[in-house]
Amino acid sequence: MPPAAITDTEDHYVLPNEENQIQVDNFIGGKFAAPSTGNYLSVLSPSTSAKVGSVGVSASSDVDTAVKSAKNAFASWSSLTMKSRAAIMLKFHALVREHAREIAELIVLENGKNITEALADVAKGNETVEYACSLPQLAQGRILRVSSEVSCQDRRDPLGVVASIVPFNFPFMVPQWTVPIALVMGNTVVLKPSEKVPLTMRRTAELMKEAGIPDGVFNMVQGTKEVVEALIDHEDIR
Repeated sequence: MPPAAITDTEDHYVLPNEENQIQVDNFIGGKFAAPSTGNYLSVLSPSTSAKVGSVGVSASSDVDTAVKSAKNAFASWSSLTMKSRAAIMLKFHALVREHAREIAELIVLENGKNITEALADVAKGNETVEYACSLPQLAQGRILRVSSEVSCQDRRDPLGVVASIVPFNFPFMVPQWTVPIALVMGNTVVLKPSEKVPLTMRRTAELMKEAGIPDGVFNMVQGTKEVVEALIDHEDIR
């Protein structure tokens, strides 16, 4: 039997199954968009081998589009105070807590973990989101008077557009090791999820937008080896 729908959230999120499959596209500039290739791979449940969705196979041109979106958003995002960026991330943290069960169900579906393991994946990932929210207190920099006439300043500035390429084994937790911290510190992000487990991060992108992340600040490109290589080699990624 297909997994039961999740009905304990305000919008009554329905878990994908063989009859209710999700097409996972790129998330660029705050919107989902099909890859330029028009090609898709099947997303299979490792527990049942059933197809539960499809994921786009992007080209290097899609990476260029995502990086351009992130680059255009960098100036306005980095000009916000760190506290303002952390406040948005705190809203995301609250949304993850609210929707933890449905995120965990997606992990069960596409990754094969049991529900206890999946809920732990979500909880541990959200701990890092919480840590990112504390960065205004932890990463303010400092000024040291090293002698009577010499002072040294320690300051942390955002780099620009950064990339995160994540594996399949922890679909929610591992992306949270990089994305929230990079965002609070003023960078913009292009993420490449594993093509084996794209459903979890698709839902995460929706929650980030709901939390108030401005368009272009967080982007996601689906695909395989070509996307990874394009991200690694891109001249605008720091």
